[in-house]
Amino acid sequence: MDKNEEMGQAMVVLTDYLHVHGLRSTAERNALLKAVYTYEGYFNPESLSIDMLKKHGFRVCRATVYNNLRLFEEAGLVQKVWLNGEIGYRRCWSNKHSIHLICSECGSIVECTDDRVRFQIESMRKKRFVMTGYLLSIHGLCGKCSAALKRKRKKMEKIYSEKNGKSKD
Repeated sequence: MDKNEEMGQAMVVLTDYLHVHGLRSTAERNALLKAVYTYEGYFNPESLSIDMLKKHGFRVCRATVYNNLRLFEEAGLVQKVWLNGEIGYRRCWSNKHSIHLICSECGSIVECTDDRVRFQIESMRKKRFVMTGYLLSIHGLCGKCSAALKRKRKKMEKIYSEKNGKSKD
């Protein structure tokens, strides 16, 4: 599904959700949803608010952004996640199942596509619970940060051994 189809389907879902819940379709809501579906990865409410004016020429107050993100989440159009202690969102209409590898040092996020992990999660059954989606976050260090940490440790070991008169050779 390409981006335009995905956005079109998201607009249909939003329209249906608003109708069922007796809410109005507003220009702000529609513009916000379109802006959300232009993001490739994660975004935060502040960046969305700023981008609405800069990129989309639409002034929207922060309360409207937060309220509509909550509504989009309830409608299944975005997922809210905690990224390094901050709230982040991502569009999710066509993908309600995610496994993320999050670097605790630099904050980079990589989608995990390991079918064994997905199978394990999806085969899980609980009484009186129907799984409608999942978001699994695995925290650790990316390759770049892990290598940097190893270099720092080696440097510290070298300094320590030199101070104590020991040589690593």
